[in-house]
Amino acid sequence: MTERRPGEWPAGLRPVPVSSAAEEPPQPPQGPPVEVPIPKVRLVVTVDLTGPYSTGREVTADLYEQTRYSTDCHTAIVRVGEDALRVTVGLGSAIASRFFLAAREVEIHVPAGTRWAYVATEAQQSMRRYAADHAQMLSRTRTPG
Repeated sequence: MTERRPGEWPAGLRPVPVSSAAEEPPQPPQGPPVEVPIPKVRLVVTVDLTGPYSTGREVTADLYEQTRYSTDCHTAIVRVGEDALRVTVGLGSAIASRFFLAAREVEIHVPAGTRWAYVATEAQQSMRRYAADHAQMLSRTRTPG
């Protein structure tokens, strides 16, 4: 058995000497940077108004409840059933009021073969009116100068 002095490595367990010159890892060949396409991500909000409704108040309350905590989004899709269209006057205006600041695009889906296509036109006209009114309000509240 060999004697060991304090502060020395035990026999046979000496560390491998490290070269003083730091070796750089091999570099990959330099070429043009590779561009990876980044897919677009869009938030789409869906509102379902296809349930059985007997009054317009039920429809607007359901619209409110479904959009109550919604956030800004790219597209809002509103699915409207025959009952909601039949009992609600001004449904396009109600839809516009919920999304004119929050969505870039609004799609209104109605059942095929119905005569309710005017709801989309009503929503578009209302959105223009609400946006103009909002812009006018903002211009009045800004401080001059």
